[in-house]
Amino acid sequence: MESLTPAAKRQKTLTHRPAGYKKGPMAPKDIGPLLPQLLSFPPHPPPAIPLTAAAYDKEIKHLRKALNGIPNHLLIGGVPNGGDLLEILDPSINTLPYLFVLLGHFYASRQKSTVLGSPLWIKALGFFDRFDPVQIRYVGTEFRGLIGCIGDVALASQTPIAAIRPIRTAILRLDPSASCFTSTHLVFVRLCLEARTFRAAKAVLDQNIYEFPSTYAAIVSGDRFLCSEHDTSSGFITNQSELSDKLTYRDPLSYFLYGASIYMALQEWDRAISFLELLLTAPTKNNPSQLQVEAYKKWILAHLYAHGVVPSSLPKTTRSQVAKVVRVMGKPYEALGDVFKDGLDKELDVRRLNAEIQAGNWDTNLSIVNGVLDAYRQFSISKLGSTYAALPLPEISKRTSPTPDDHAETAQYITTMIQKGRLNATLEKRSNDVQSWVLRFASTGAESLSEEEQHAELTRQATKTAELAGHVRSTERKLFLSKEYADSIRRSRNHAQGAQRPDELQEWLAAPPAIDDEDIMDDA
Repeated sequence: MESLTPAAKRQKTLTHRPAGYKKGPMAPKDIGPLLPQLLSFPPHPPPAIPLTAAAYDKEIKHLRKALNGIPNHLLIGGVPNGGDLLEILDPSINTLPYLFVLLGHFYASRQKSTVLGSPLWIKALGFFDRFDPVQIRYVGTEFRGLIGCIGDVALASQTPIAAIRPIRTAILRLDPSASCFTSTHLVFVRLCLEARTFRAAKAVLDQNIYEFPSTYAAIVSGDRFLCSEHDTSSGFITNQSELSDKLTYRDPLSYFLYGASIYMALQEWDRAISFLELLLTAPTKNNPSQLQVEAYKKWILAHLYAHGVVPSSLPKTTRSQVAKVVRVMGKPYEALGDVFKDGLDKELDVRRLNAEIQAGNWDTNLSIVNGVLDAYRQFSISKLGSTYAALPLPEISKRTSPTPDDHAETAQYITTMIQKGRLNATLEKRSNDVQSWVLRFASTGAESLSEEEQHAELTRQATKTAELAGHVRSTERKLFLSKEYADSIRRSRNHAQGAQRPDELQEWLAAPPAIDDEDIMDDA
């Protein structure tokens, strides 16, 4: 079966052969003799004095090594006197052995094809709800393997929606902030798009991405162990922990494009614009990628929906070569934006805009472009408020409606705009005859927030600022302690003869740590 994404394709083998699948020549005849070892960690009930991070790390690595050595037929073969290991193990306590047994069953059932609603499927869903998020840091490969199994079964059943809740739960239980980008983020949003369950994606999409899996997170955080408390999730979501598949340059760009598409479907235009601008300002070696060209087209459309006008320039941090190429490729969309703005400025009816839409080739954006007509009508009605305090309904129909004589339709349209908060006005119904109705626009300043709303907004912004500041501090530490920074200091020292090296860098410059130079964002 075709994989969901490039990242999913690279981890395809995980859903076919779990790590513990091997033939041990000295293995016992059944799992019985191995049960005490499987149940030995973590200690239960918990000891009065908790394990130190060092002891925890040592014991869980020992358990994983043991699980890797158990043949698959023993993991799924049941226990003495009948029963299944999945009935004995508690996923919230025995997370590692439970995961290995689940994967063993998924591998063994390939011939029979696991289906939605089967006992194995239900067990897997229960695991995602209950696994220990600290233990799972030590089995990143197997964790992604189970996520791949869930996605494969849902797609094979032509029910991608079935995999959305468990994968969303997996992301947020591992990292409640969802702020460190992983290959699972990409799999999740792609599933949401395929299933057209856009609102379900918001639990992950609404969380800002601040970091990517690091090759040197342990050095940055000062923590030696995955089980330690970390300032940010990139302290344990690393290339070494394999909680994410290896990322390419296209992966985060695809995530932001899919996310923007979802926000546009939900009509959250400003959030969609933010995602699209992340694509447009992404670093490139030469010409922009096709994803950035598509982002520019959607960026124009989102601005028309949100603000009724397209900015005269791209974000300041967009590379000049990128801006030049996407503008050439997006000429029809720029022309559409010009017609939209010109029509609003001159209070023209919708016919010219409609002709522009009919004449264009809009690729996969046709449905969004067709909706521009409705956005044009809404802005046309709202713009009347800047000139008039009130207008009779028939006059508004004449100026803005595609069917000027249908005053009842105009009345319903305006009522819907008011109810959805898109128009700050009141519709005065002076009689049962809609032709006598009058739309009265709110006076300037009537849209100001109440004191309670202002306080709630300030609190929200303060929380976001504090969160951002924490990630900025973490990034600064990462930069300061990175090999690249140490190399730049060394080069600066060489250029400045006799310059005194900073005391805090003496040890780093003398023996910089061995760090993999490969960038996770290298183009694949």
